[in-house]
Amino acid sequence: MDAPEKEKKEDLKGLYDLAIPLGMPVSVIRELIEKFELDLVRRKAKMDMTGEEMDREILVLRGDLETVMAAKKYMFEALDRKTDEWKKNERAEKYKKLYEARAQERLKELKENPGEPGDWGQGV
Repeated sequence: MDAPEKEKKEDLKGLYDLAIPLGMPVSVIRELIEKFELDLVRRKAKMDMTGEEMDREILVLRGDLETVMAAKKYMFEALDRKTDEWKKNERAEKYKKLYEARAQERLKELKENPGEPGDWGQGV
């Protein structure tokens, strides 16, 4: 990733930047770089995040216009796929089921042996 002090205008002729929104998953950024063969570059930009404008360094993907536009479309489709994946919450459901099963075992253990402490770490 380059962070040149001053880029010469002639070096950037024919190149376009696609700003990567804050919070974009790294996996999506990696896909974009690999699929579209774009350069990942840091660039200074003015941003208003708190009601006042400030200079920040942002990540951009740099390439020709056609490639950058295709990457933009793909980026938001990939983000939609990623959020759909998160909504499914399959991993959370798996752990919830494991926790509930262990909690049932613990309750049974407490009923059978009310005076003894159980081993909560067992079977995890």
